[in-house]
Amino acid sequence: MSRITLIGPGAIGSAIGGALALAGHEVTFCARKAFARLSVQKESEPALVFPARVVTSPANVPPADWVLLCVKAYQVSSAADWLAAAVGPETRVAVLQNGVEQRENAEPFVPTGTTIVPVVIDLPASRTAPGEVKWKRIAAVTVPQGPDGEDFVNLFTGSFVTAETSDEFVTRAWLKLCNNAPSGAILALTGQRMRVMHEPGIADLARAILKETIAVGRAEGARLDDALVERQMQFFLAATGDEGNSMYEDRMAGREMEWNARNAVIVRKAAQHGIAVPVSTTLVPFLAAISNAAKKD
Repeated sequence: MSRITLIGPGAIGSAIGGALALAGHEVTFCARKAFARLSVQKESEPALVFPARVVTSPANVPPADWVLLCVKAYQVSSAADWLAAAVGPETRVAVLQNGVEQRENAEPFVPTGTTIVPVVIDLPASRTAPGEVKWKRIAAVTVPQGPDGEDFVNLFTGSFVTAETSDEFVTRAWLKLCNNAPSGAILALTGQRMRVMHEPGIADLARAILKETIAVGRAEGARLDDALVERQMQFFLAATGDEGNSMYEDRMAGREMEWNARNAVIVRKAAQHGIAVPVSTTLVPFLAAISNAAKKD
């Protein structure tokens, strides 16, 4: 059994916490408000229910073998107090976030030399109440190959999460960004669900974002073939019309959005490699303005 502190019990954090509780670990949630139980339910199956161990102040965080940072990329600075309290000399930190900068996001907020394990997560989930989450289709995590990655994978033995290491982690992270960058931006900007992909010109816009993402990903060392564009487009066009994503949900709820981790990262890294990304460069200010307006409200 490992002692695990989980920062950010939203949809992903709650689902992952449930998987780790099922695997027999001691899981402590860091949250603004306490909740008494954790309920994790896969679509069309009975819920798994566990007593919830929750601390609402960094002063009460217990020692941990692992800290799982499950807040969104733009929320990491707001979790600084939790990280300072939770990360000890032997603690390893796993960062479960969208984008390709998990390690860079966490490094400023943990002691120098802390082991940071970036995690790509595929887990469509929604939180219906504090400590209550529903998920569907897939529950999988991927981490870089190596001893720390193997130890992280072993945490999920006996759970509903499929965990694996990969010697192609950079490719895996950029493959997910190839899904998130077009779909997140388009749904957030249009305020429509996946049916919008069938509107005139929208599929062409998705292809253009994809091509830019692939070009930058290749410069970063990802192995992304040309056929990926149409494979990803087939996935978008085959999606159920009423399917959304977290960028869409945040936009509809008037919350900040992960435009920086999903789209601005393409612009930033393109500039480092001298790659032109005119579509992403055009879209990012719109996404930023919408998100910043929500932050001010």
